[in-house]
Amino acid sequence: MLCGAEEIIICSFNAFNVGLAHEPGKELMSICSPKFTAGLSSPTAWGTAKNVHVESEKQQQQLVLAAPPPTPQVVVLLPAFKKNCTDQEQRAPVTSKAARVRPARLLIQPAPVVAARTGMDPFGEAETDVATTETEVKGEGFCLASRRGARHAMEDGYGVITHHKIEGNSQLAFYGVYDGHGGRAVVDFIAENLGKNVVVAAATATRSMGPHQDGSSSSPSQQLREENDAVAEEIRAAYQTLDRQIVSQRIRGGACAATVLLKDGELYASNVGDCRVVLGSRNGVATALTSDQTPGREDERLRIEKKGGYVSCGGSGVWRVQDSLAVSRAFGDACLKQWVTCEPETAHLRLTADDCRFLVLASDGLWCKVSNQEAVDAVAAAAAAGGVATSTDPCKELIAMARSRGSRDDITVMVVDLQRFLPVESPHVQ
Repeated sequence: MLCGAEEIIICSFNAFNVGLAHEPGKELMSICSPKFTAGLSSPTAWGTAKNVHVESEKQQQQLVLAAPPPTPQVVVLLPAFKKNCTDQEQRAPVTSKAARVRPARLLIQPAPVVAARTGMDPFGEAETDVATTETEVKGEGFCLASRRGARHAMEDGYGVITHHKIEGNSQLAFYGVYDGHGGRAVVDFIAENLGKNVVVAAATATRSMGPHQDGSSSSPSQQLREENDAVAEEIRAAYQTLDRQIVSQRIRGGACAATVLLKDGELYASNVGDCRVVLGSRNGVATALTSDQTPGREDERLRIEKKGGYVSCGGSGVWRVQDSLAVSRAFGDACLKQWVTCEPETAHLRLTADDCRFLVLASDGLWCKVSNQEAVDAVAAAAAAGGVATSTDPCKELIAMARSRGSRDDITVMVVDLQRFLPVESPHVQ
């Protein structure tokens, strides 16, 4: 059979690529048959072709071996044609092993990388842009700012009751900051009820105080201590009563709380969980009035273990109750109620002009990144410029500080001016 030398080389190379070179002589002859190569001998495509007489299969094999190596960039796959068959048969699908060659790999271009906008954090929020604070409240004697963190819903809350008068011309004020977990259902419930319950409980304690049943009367100092103890006990009862209502109504989730009750120059700071109350004095010293109740506290760990539970510390360094909750006291959390109590710790002090200038109440989104002293310093600097609680700027500044250091939790900060609650016998210092 006569074929052009170039035609033989190309056809042999193609046969090799489609896997038809198992029998070099037979397959080569069929692919290079005159019927198949009639259209491949165009002078424009191949130049001036010489007719070469192939005398034997040995010469064909030598020509195949002499063919140049394949170019990896371009591979032309030709279908397998049968010798002496009709056009319809040639167009029929070929199911031989040689025809079932894996197709060329698809090269998919990667999606372009879009750089994040300047000033954006991985959650899509401005890192220190305090203008996006969700809530700003400025009331009489207090101010508050609150910002949602990385969660899909804000789980912080707050409560304020001012100018509440009771018998004897006593005046009560209540302030609270709440931090929910597992949703905000519990936060909404305590924001609606806790302040009212504490104020009513304090009023009840005041009315119940009086001369002893034996007719003897206590000294003024003794009577004051008894009244303070009674108020603290009523606050504890108000917390626990509300917690029982949450559990009985099967309200899902839980919440921490830090509250302050101010009554006739007396301050009662209570908390469950890791919300915190910090006192700022006139000389700039910060004093924590509450202690975070976490499983890492030795007394809390012993209390939990005594009740048959356990605490553990994971790879993040956070201590948890039953490998779950990072606080040891809270409202709600019915599934952990055996170990997670809602009994508050309450601190009491008498307000004085020198030692009690303002309060900072905040959720743990602030305290996990900002120290007590830093918080007091920020508020004191703002107060020096325009007075305590006259603007929400110090609250927003503390939120920005915590976020710039990596806090992605919800953050609520409240500042309360204590000078307006000083007892009558103490001189008011400007």
